[in-house]
Amino acid sequence: MLRTSSETHGIESLDTIAAAEWDSLVQPGDLFCSYAWLRHLDEATTPHRVVTMRVDGRLTGAMPMWDGEQEPGLFWLPDFFAGLAGPWEEPFVWLGARRAVRNGLICVDGPQRSTTLRRLLAESVEYAKVSGRAGAIMPYLPVAAATELARAAPDAVCLLHSAEATVGVPPQGMDDILANANGHNRKRRRRELREFTGTGHTLEWTDITTEVADSIAPLIANTRRKYGTTDDAEWMRRVFAAQRRVGLLDVAQAVLCRRNGRLIAAAVCYRHADSLHGRYFGAAEDAIRDGYPYFVTTCYAPIDYAARNGLRQVFLSTSSLEAKLRRGATAEPLAAVVIPVHGAPKTADVRSHNQRVALDYRSRFAAYSSSMSPRWLDFLS
Repeated sequence: MLRTSSETHGIESLDTIAAAEWDSLVQPGDLFCSYAWLRHLDEATTPHRVVTMRVDGRLTGAMPMWDGEQEPGLFWLPDFFAGLAGPWEEPFVWLGARRAVRNGLICVDGPQRSTTLRRLLAESVEYAKVSGRAGAIMPYLPVAAATELARAAPDAVCLLHSAEATVGVPPQGMDDILANANGHNRKRRRRELREFTGTGHTLEWTDITTEVADSIAPLIANTRRKYGTTDDAEWMRRVFAAQRRVGLLDVAQAVLCRRNGRLIAAAVCYRHADSLHGRYFGAAEDAIRDGYPYFVTTCYAPIDYAARNGLRQVFLSTSSLEAKLRRGATAEPLAAVVIPVHGAPKTADVRSHNQRVALDYRSRFAAYSSSMSPRWLDFLS
């Protein structure tokens, strides 16, 4: 009988791994797990630490890590798990891509999968212990991936904390979505599109050349400042430059929104397999809302682009969820897998937390019940 040799170890960056080897483990649609996405973040900010597992020299799994944030925002655990006792104000080791609001499992399929996930988590938790962290956490996971990962460690728990807007793309894009909407909603959405054109707005899809990057960076920086970041236009230009170096801009497109010929807003989307991911949006400081430029640029335009290019799914991220549900999106639950160093929350408390979050989302979006994923029902029984 042939014996296999496996090893799990940590490295400082992705430099020692071939892109093709890494990406062979990434699932379709998991853009933020891809080699190019992680490498551009390594160049633009701080390199990820990565735990890997190999069997007979072949990469079977990987777990990126970063330091997280200790301030209110998209990565603030006291808001994630309000009402659930735990060390949420203490630092954790964060698993997944830096500041990603959608993560996935970078792991081989088949009989080695469960062992690989178990070993990757064990190494990650050991790193949390030796670095004085309260535990390890991978947030913003689709429920199926979170459930699978939580089974890989005895003290891991799966905790709901957010939702993302996704769209299954019909053949005719927004025309098909509007045709299937109720009469009231259909009239409102078509009125928005008429007002968009009537107020002098136009759209243009384009590659992100250096010139385009220079023009949209101030818009994106302006919008990010409104949500508390200090990143300026030059920072955004460095991000685009890093994306160009690693080849990420080869799968990127910008949609430019002009009003009477003047550039007032832009959104940036990235293709991954048969999916399209909206990532950045920016608008001029004096841009006005007449004509609905935000919704047309970030919702309608990506859906139609995906339909024209044979893509099957659009990921519209976690912001402005209700507005996106009104415009054809589905709310999919996102969960975190948490492995505290000093013991997990009680099973009853985890169940109560998840039910509370699911009920809150169902209540908040009761008017859009048909737009709530069936996955929410898993936590309401």
